[in-house]
Amino acid sequence: MSIEPPPSLPRAALRLGFLGLAPLAISALITLSPHLSTARLGAIAFSLYAAVLLSFLGGVRCGIEIMRAPNAPNAPRLLFSALPGLAGWGLAVFVVFVTPALGASAAFAGLFAAQGAWDYRSARDAAAPAWYPLLRQVLTGGAMLVCLLIPFATLMRHL
Repeated sequence: MSIEPPPSLPRAALRLGFLGLAPLAISALITLSPHLSTARLGAIAFSLYAAVLLSFLGGVRCGIEIMRAPNAPNAPRLLFSALPGLAGWGLAVFVVFVTPALGASAAFAGLFAAQGAWDYRSARDAAAPAWYPLLRQVLTGGAMLVCLLIPFATLMRHL
């Protein structure tokens, strides 16, 4: 039994994926500002951008489903492709009014994890390219690390 090496990731997809994580990381770092108004703006920017990323990922899933079955896309898959983005926007609206960056960042990490797990498990069934599950693992891991930076740094600040 031979083990196949992981598929090679297209450079453009990997570079653009990491570039897409940059605003999330930058806004997460801004939430750590000692200036309350700056930290609040960072939390709002972080939440809005996280919702944008989740919406984008849902759009990718929707597109993959439509390509998988153009004449009869699976309605539950289309619905599920929209749920993480909708949850992200609901959470972002909450952050705009209440600004609980600490809890929101952990909730966003959970939403990214759920989206990433679904993408990884269903990529073959959905006719995604062979490299897509690996790309999603790498980028989901990056997004989750950025999301968890806020609670970790907050904890470290209070020690």
